[in-house]
Amino acid sequence: MARNDENKELGFGTKTSKQKTRLINKDGSFNVERTEISQWSSISIYHALVSMSWKKFNLIVLVYFLVINLFFASIYYLTGMEGLKGVEATSEIDKFLEAFYFSTQTFSTVGFGRISPVGNLTSSIAAIESLVGLLGFALATGLLYGRFSRPVARLMFSKNAIIAPFKEGKAFQFRLANKMRNSQISDMSCRVTVAKLENENGHLIRRFRILELEVKNIIFFPMTWTINHPIDENSPLWGMTEKEMHDADLEFMISLSGFDDTFSQNVASRYSYTHEELIYGAKWISVFSTNEQGKTSQDLNKLSLYEKYQF
Repeated sequence: MARNDENKELGFGTKTSKQKTRLINKDGSFNVERTEISQWSSISIYHALVSMSWKKFNLIVLVYFLVINLFFASIYYLTGMEGLKGVEATSEIDKFLEAFYFSTQTFSTVGFGRISPVGNLTSSIAAIESLVGLLGFALATGLLYGRFSRPVARLMFSKNAIIAPFKEGKAFQFRLANKMRNSQISDMSCRVTVAKLENENGHLIRRFRILELEVKNIIFFPMTWTINHPIDENSPLWGMTEKEMHDADLEFMISLSGFDDTFSQNVASRYSYTHEELIYGAKWISVFSTNEQGKTSQDLNKLSLYEKYQF
């Protein structure tokens, strides 16, 4: 029986059939779909904008900039172009474009000066747009700072986990490395839990078993780290063949934490391997070499490379 892991509940509950999708996605997010009581009560705009990808964030900023300026350009155009002094366009399309460019200059408080508002109505609209622009750029600046200052563990995991030879038996292994060259992580700790279907009184129940690791903590993390779980008589994987591992619908869920020296904060990361990503009978190919000066170097391109091994 596994040690100190009886009836551990991670928050996913039990499953009575095979999981069609993984419990933890590759990006560390949980693969759980929620139906909210209120759609808006569960939305945090700040957290969404800070945590989304840079591609989506930049797209949202661009769309916001275009929509706001199109909105104010339409107001200037509909209230009369005579309210904008210095407009030289003759066609209606060119007049609207002049109003749009004036809106972008007012929104960003650049104000080149060729076109200027005339009259109380147009001046009031321009004043409101300037306020909206100042608030918008202040929010965008705060979000940019939040995105850049948010500590994130950029770890690289091997594409597969393996069942490898270890001493006189076998072991479950995977490798990881710090992807960031200019960011050092120390006091790293790792915890691995396996989710597996177990037959209890004729019913398949998903149970979560903690895997005892050969090394749970390392003080420094300048090189790769091979996580090793010896499969002995105390292991939840003891005696399981490759087919039994597949039938048990195994998913190995990994939780890592460490101290980022750059941000002086703790960082965390999650990852998982399913039974389909588990190679039964393999050995890792070394990523290390020594140069002419005797300095150890590592090739992260080899992090996922392995060779087959026959038990």
